[in-house]
Amino acid sequence: MAAKKAAKKAPKHHDKKHHEGKDLRKAYEHLGRLGALKDVLPTTVVARLSVLTTLAEAQLRAGEDKSAADLLRAGEHLAFATLASKAKEQRLSDALLDAIRAEFEHLSDKAEEHRSKHGEAMPAEIVELYDTMLDAASESFHKGAYRRALEFARGAEALAHVRSDEAGKLDDGGKKAKKLKG
Repeated sequence: MAAKKAAKKAPKHHDKKHHEGKDLRKAYEHLGRLGALKDVLPTTVVARLSVLTTLAEAQLRAGEDKSAADLLRAGEHLAFATLASKAKEQRLSDALLDAIRAEFEHLSDKAEEHRSKHGEAMPAEIVELYDTMLDAASESFHKGAYRRALEFARGAEALAHVRSDEAGKLDDGGKKAKKLKG
């Protein structure tokens, strides 16, 4: 008896309504996780997160939901990179180490690529944090703190998406206000 042929799956159609609020929802979720983490983080990290949160809230007021979500995603990676310093690294297989190395290089390259596109348009406080996170990622990777390195690299990559023309719209008053409550 011949085996049945698997039925083809129908192509998925994206629900426009679901997609419309995606970035706003992501910002809300990132902000909630950052709120939950702030009590276990050092004050220096909380201060940096406060800057990112303030910028993200301004982005939301300006209607720049994606930029706000990227700022808060970077903050979340910064928080987890900080917490990862307490996690003990175990011996890794060669295959896992190769996968980690490839991902680290991919994230670093992607961050640099976005930075070269938007670097001049990035706000100064974002450039400073981007540089700090990318340096910390490299230092952590070379010390064998791979979880920490990947979190810092992901945070830098998220920051590389933020441009000054978006971040500069702090209180333009012309766009509808959107607020997040943590």
